[in-house]
Amino acid sequence: MPAVTAPDFRALFEAAPGLYLILDPYLRIVAVSDAYTRATKTLRQEILGRRIFDIFPDNPDDAAADGVRNLKASLERVLATRTADTMAIQKYDIRKPEDEGGGFETRYWSPINTPVLLPDGSLGHIIHRVEDVTDFIVLQQREMEQARVAEHLREHTGRMEAEVYARAREVADINFRLKQANGELERLYEKTRELDDLKSQFFANVSHELRTPLTLILGVTERRHADPALAEAERRDLGVIGRNARLLYRHVNNLLDISKLEAGRMVLRHAQVDLAREVRLIASHFDSLAEGRHIRYGVRGVSQLPAQVDQEMVERILLNLLANAFRHTPDGGAITVSLKERDGMAVMEVEDSGPGIPVAEREVIFERFRQGSRRSGGTGLGLAIVREFCALHGGNVTVAEAPGGGALFSVALPCLAPAGAEVATVASTYFSTAKDFARDLDGGEAAAPAQGPSGGALVLVVEDNADMRTFVAEALASRYRVEVAFDGRDGLEKAMALNPDLIICDVMMPRMSGDEMVAALRGDSRMDDVPIIMLTAKADDGLRVRLLRDAVQDYVQKPFSLEELLARSGRLIDERRRKLATLRESEIRFRSTFEQAAVGIAHLDPDGRFLRINDRLCQILGFGRDEILSRPLGDFILSDDRDTDLAQARALVADEIPTYTAEKRAVTRTGQVVWLSLTMSSVRNARGIPDYFIAVVEDIQRRKEAEADVLRLNAGLEQRVRDRTRELQAANEELESFSYAVSHDLRAPLRAMTGFSQALVEDYGDLLDGEAREYLDQIVRGGTHMGALIDGLLQLARSTRGDLRRDRVDLSEMARSIRAELSRLAPGRRVEWRIAGGLAALGDSRMIDVVVRNLLGNAWKYTSGKADPVISFHAEEGDDGPVYCVADNGAGFDPKHAEKLFKPFSRLHRQDEFPGIGIGLATVQRIVRRHGGTIRANASPGQGAEFRFTLPAGVLEEEESRDARDDSAG
Repeated sequence: MPAVTAPDFRALFEAAPGLYLILDPYLRIVAVSDAYTRATKTLRQEILGRRIFDIFPDNPDDAAADGVRNLKASLERVLATRTADTMAIQKYDIRKPEDEGGGFETRYWSPINTPVLLPDGSLGHIIHRVEDVTDFIVLQQREMEQARVAEHLREHTGRMEAEVYARAREVADINFRLKQANGELERLYEKTRELDDLKSQFFANVSHELRTPLTLILGVTERRHADPALAEAERRDLGVIGRNARLLYRHVNNLLDISKLEAGRMVLRHAQVDLAREVRLIASHFDSLAEGRHIRYGVRGVSQLPAQVDQEMVERILLNLLANAFRHTPDGGAITVSLKERDGMAVMEVEDSGPGIPVAEREVIFERFRQGSRRSGGTGLGLAIVREFCALHGGNVTVAEAPGGGALFSVALPCLAPAGAEVATVASTYFSTAKDFARDLDGGEAAAPAQGPSGGALVLVVEDNADMRTFVAEALASRYRVEVAFDGRDGLEKAMALNPDLIICDVMMPRMSGDEMVAALRGDSRMDDVPIIMLTAKADDGLRVRLLRDAVQDYVQKPFSLEELLARSGRLIDERRRKLATLRESEIRFRSTFEQAAVGIAHLDPDGRFLRINDRLCQILGFGRDEILSRPLGDFILSDDRDTDLAQARALVADEIPTYTAEKRAVTRTGQVVWLSLTMSSVRNARGIPDYFIAVVEDIQRRKEAEADVLRLNAGLEQRVRDRTRELQAANEELESFSYAVSHDLRAPLRAMTGFSQALVEDYGDLLDGEAREYLDQIVRGGTHMGALIDGLLQLARSTRGDLRRDRVDLSEMARSIRAELSRLAPGRRVEWRIAGGLAALGDSRMIDVVVRNLLGNAWKYTSGKADPVISFHAEEGDDGPVYCVADNGAGFDPKHAEKLFKPFSRLHRQDEFPGIGIGLATVQRIVRRHGGTIRANASPGQGAEFRFTLPAGVLEEEESRDARDDSAG
């Protein structure tokens, strides 16, 4: 029984009736069935080794084509999940060959992509199988078109019924959600009422818990303050405690009033009062404050105005307006209070000469917790309470621009209480806070703290609160000299004038806030290194992080530990002094380096005049220091060389280049001309404008003289090189003639010897005994080998001589032609060729043919012992262009001997294994190098070899340009 022959799976696969592609993990086509190529009108040799999307693009004329996108998504799912992916039917047009008219043909496919896993579980290949369903889809479309008209009415009726049903379901769903929303709103309403009740209860508790300790603090403070035996320093400290306790008491009252107003529990207690008397009495408490600040202050209007109002609320309204006016009116300004009756309304007006209020903010400032551009600290509730109290009375408050440019607040209150309201005929007694309010607003500046040592560091304290300002200044005064500022603008002016060693600054201040002041300081280069500590009670993490990152060295929250503040201040001052000491030491080193440098160094102003020079520059120019300073550099440069670097100088000024070097000739005091190397660079200020230039000047006279000597020597050397080149050219010509002569003289006897030996074999081979016949065969083989050796030597010689041509070479077509020749020499041998299409190069086509022929011939020879030989020729993209690869799965070689491959007559295999002369790869290397390329080999024994070479077109283009220049010169 004959032995079973193993099937040729590749032949079986290619002959399979199904439409199959095999892809590697990089989505390159590695195998294709004949049925697939017929269906897609492609050729196997043109698509193998290429990516599938390069072969099958979308139809560019079909804007809705999505076949490539869908296929790519499916293949990516297979790569990611390693599971099969079945695609929906795809419209994927195929390109028709040019002999069929070109363009695209509409096709429909049913694809499935199946992974092929390796033993280790990794993805080895993807089987892309498709079924052409174009005829079925076209037939189905026709049947659908015929049925469409018949179905139209039924579909329309069905849609109407479905729409009615959907609308009914939608209405029912909306009603259900509406009921749920109403229930949720009712729950939230009840929750809101509960929270309002809790908030009111909370504020009531806060009222009791805060007012009780504040009352005790105020009572004890006032009793101690009234003691005539109290020392002045203690009296001052108690005054600070009292003022700040009353301020806290007013803040608590404001918060409680807002809570009552929100809950609708604020009750008016109307009383019959003389409003004119009340206004004059309240306003009188501010007389001393106005006098101390030199503010023109007065009350005008009617002498008597009966009104039915809540006396305590009216006082709060007027106090808040007056406090607002005094906070924003500068010293020496003016404030006027007026009262008049108009159409049954009592109109109170407070006018100031402060900065005024922009139109856009005239409603905002009455909102709770809001402050406009006239920031002055506080809670932002004062004007909100004014508006709420006016509204309770049935009146209103407005703000406008005063005639003098400040703010004019107008309050209008009804003179009569609403009908039915209870009105007391005698005003109720209550605790008036007007006197304390005015006194606390004045504050009173404490005596300047005792200053520290006269040589101590200077600290600037910027704080708008007088008590806090005095408190911090007194704490620092025992160690440092202290200056104070009242707000950000005042602090900015004093910081620029005094250049302090440390600035301690509040954040929230009128006119200019602390963060605005810091930004202005950091915008000036003189203030870059001054440390800043921010003091604030404002809880703003974003501001804190931004300031610490970009502007300030420390950030302290109020209330703070005094000892901690002193420790932080001392650390920052000590650090700055150490930095200044280091800077002074660096300045000394710089001066020493500047003065003792071995080259000339100078600073020049933007006009090119010397600002500073060292002794070496004076020595180079031969002038004294005073003769050089304040003169322009051009005065010392030879007139012919002054503008040689004009373009570079303009580029340096425009910040297009960081530095440049120019060589110029200078004229010394004695009139001697010396060569200088001038290196220029610029130093720019904070605005990026050149502040001054640095010039490094080196005397290069001796170098110039040496260069002249070198030029003379080079001229003689170039002549000798030209003479030697002519000799070498003559020798090359003689060598070439010798090569051809040797070729001719060797070939003639060699042909005779080989021919007669072959004739002996043919005519008398049967008459010779075995040993004689073997000798004769040896002569024939030796002659043939010698002929090949002569051809190889001539080819090797030609590869290094002669001019390179510039041809556009189709490497793919060249490889196919060589494949055909090799196949004719061994018609029974089966080899799988993988020649990529579209391979092209620029070079000498004759020489490149030698390269490709040798590499493919080697692959053909060294795969002769393989049962399934594979030879491939493709290109990969490298850093400097395409890298051409010839690979096989043949005998291979030990990679440690790879360099021997390219040496003439060096072989890695025995002659009886693989015959050859050992010149082919040496010739290949020389040709590739002549083209400016490289070649290297990778292999392993028994696993095949790969030769990778480059043919950079740029080298040939440069050579072509050089030849063109030579032709032009000739």
